[in-house]
Amino acid sequence: MRRTVRGAVAATACTVVLATGLAACGTVKQLSAAEKVSDAFGNLEDSKTFKAELSFGATADEIIAFDKLASSKGKPMERKAAELMAELKISVAISADKPLKDIEAFKNAQSGADPLNSLGQDPGFDVSYALSGKSGKSYAELRWVDGNFYVKADVDSIAQLAGEDAGELKSAAGAFPKVVQDAVSGKWISIEGKTLKEFADQATKAAGAKKGAASAAPSVDPKVASGLVNTVKDVLSRNVTFEDKGKQDGADHVYVSAPAKALADDLLKSIRPVLKDIPGMGDELPSAAPTEIPDKKVGLDVFIKDGSVSALSFDLAQIDSKLPAEAHLPVKMTFSKDAAEAPKAPEGATKFAMSDFEEIVTSMMGSKMGAKGGATTGGKTAATPLTAAQVKELVAKGIPEAQIKLLNQGGMTYEQLKMLADAAG
Repeated sequence: MRRTVRGAVAATACTVVLATGLAACGTVKQLSAAEKVSDAFGNLEDSKTFKAELSFGATADEIIAFDKLASSKGKPMERKAAELMAELKISVAISADKPLKDIEAFKNAQSGADPLNSLGQDPGFDVSYALSGKSGKSYAELRWVDGNFYVKADVDSIAQLAGEDAGELKSAAGAFPKVVQDAVSGKWISIEGKTLKEFADQATKAAGAKKGAASAAPSVDPKVASGLVNTVKDVLSRNVTFEDKGKQDGADHVYVSAPAKALADDLLKSIRPVLKDIPGMGDELPSAAPTEIPDKKVGLDVFIKDGSVSALSFDLAQIDSKLPAEAHLPVKMTFSKDAAEAPKAPEGATKFAMSDFEEIVTSMMGSKMGAKGGATTGGKTAATPLTAAQVKELVAKGIPEAQIKLLNQGGMTYEQLKMLADAAG
């Protein structure tokens, strides 16, 4: 169902743009329905806790029926695939010791700064992401708790989702450190915030060295980011309309709509002058809206309870003008300011350290280069110690000196390290 996949991506992007713009949109308050929606999104940010869930608002039978309409000449969707689509949900839960709008990570994201710069600045900010089934089955989960990162995945189940077998991956894990073996066995893995920051810093330095540029990553001027937000707000105020639909299941119902192609064209035309001041962004936008965008109005249902957004619903069928009127495939996102439970650090997690990363790289390079021959010690190729000149050359390629020496001691030769540096660039 390739068309549906493309539609899901487009619909998600549409929802994010609308939600982000409306949350801060003060220019549309001439309409009572628009004011209601704008305030409802803003009230979510005033909370210290937050939970959201994204899923298909359709049964397996409804998904199969949609697929028949969307791809009448293609291979019919298997019931198992439809049941998985109907069952899966993505959720996020956030807990903080102050309103979310005051969290440094949120402010950095809004200003265009690197979110990793805020690691450790908000010790009271915890978040979890989960891919699970509506029946309660857990497929994968990520947590950021007390400044540390935790991850767990059911490799077998995820492979089944993709129609693959995880047996080969699990067998290959035996050649890697214990942390990798634990990961593919479905155990919790932890990474300290300082280690994650070190990964990011080394990657930035390596990229800077490769380009002959400064090691610091380019940042976006907050004034430029603010101008971009204001431009989007202005475009939305010209194109988006709001219709108060009254009450539905105890919630205020507002229908938000916009002419899809006209909105996309207006956005492209308006934000191009702003993006020219953002490094690497000026030439990334197309000159015109993609032809796949339908030349018609598309709408988003917004539901509000107790002054805050409680749910969004978007029909994927809207974005394909070739589908018949009876085709429907709703995607639903629910919101709550009261997260059921604050994310917690799992017990017994296997710690992932820099030395594990270096051992993994060594193992991967050894498997690729081992065929060239050479004496081995303890299952690893015995590497000749590097000369001072070789170390200097590798540092110039972007690999930190301490890491070079550790990888060399672990069995990586000068030639292997050069290949690693070239691959990273």
